[in-house]
Amino acid sequence: MNRTKAAFASGTFGGQGPIADLEILRADLSRILYETTHTHTEYLFDDEITQLSDTGKKVDVTFRNGPDRTFDLVVAADGACSRTRDLIFGDTTDIRPVGLTTAYFTILRQPSDGTWARWHNATQGRTATPRPDNRGTTRASLSYPSPPRGDERLAPDAQKKLLRRLFIGAGWEVPRILTAMGTPDDFFLDSVTQVRMPSWARERVAVVGDAAYCASPLSGMGTSLAPTGAYVLAGELAHHAHHGIAFARYEHILRPYVTRAQHLPPGVPRIASPRTRAGIHALNTVLRAASRSRIAKALNRFLVPPADTFTLPPYGL
Repeated sequence: MNRTKAAFASGTFGGQGPIADLEILRADLSRILYETTHTHTEYLFDDEITQLSDTGKKVDVTFRNGPDRTFDLVVAADGACSRTRDLIFGDTTDIRPVGLTTAYFTILRQPSDGTWARWHNATQGRTATPRPDNRGTTRASLSYPSPPRGDERLAPDAQKKLLRRLFIGAGWEVPRILTAMGTPDDFFLDSVTQVRMPSWARERVAVVGDAAYCASPLSGMGTSLAPTGAYVLAGELAHHAHHGIAFARYEHILRPYVTRAQHLPPGVPRIASPRTRAGIHALNTVLRAASRSRIAKALNRFLVPPADTFTLPPYGL
């Protein structure tokens, strides 16, 4: 069967929420940031920080490959599983799994992919989502409910073997997606988590983005939180001579916004990943109703992230 149960155009929910038509691929955003800053910013590739020592006046940094160096401040921005963060904040960081694991990878585009992102539910809470990109390929994701058991720590070949076993009988275009999964070099599987921290700074070390306050992909707020947090942190550092005041201001200004962003809609992710055929039928019925403009408008407050509830401070950066 390949019948559409519900369709949401880019204008639904005011063009925001799960169908927002403003999107940029991670690689494109990275390229833009690099090309804009590399003339006045030093980049060190193929390396990582293995040790931090805050002396009170400087931070001594040990790299895995490069020579030791000393910096005035260190800001960790290396994702929800940040190793740099854990060197300083490991005893206070609360990483909360939301009960879902997702694999992402690129596959060859087929005529059936069209121009719309498509979502397929299978029993046992399994979902498959092929999404055409602006490069002539399709971005696929496979998700399944899971307790914290370490699937994200398996070797890629073992992860792919696990997905093939879990998605047997999932129907639709899942066999095609599983077959194409064997070749991508951008395959990535991870447990969907949120990061909660009592403080985002300690002495001369701070954290920003997913490393500090990952709201999870389910929130639709990761791309909004990361640059907003970086902007606020940079603005406060530029306007205060003492880093301690800047760090405190950064947290004071941003934390209410982060708290709202981390509040997931009721029932997420289980509500979008029914385990039974009856549950899938019920979800499709709700989605079909929600595709009507009047009901979609009523659902705005549940599905649209709070990106517009934060006013950027006028730092003039």
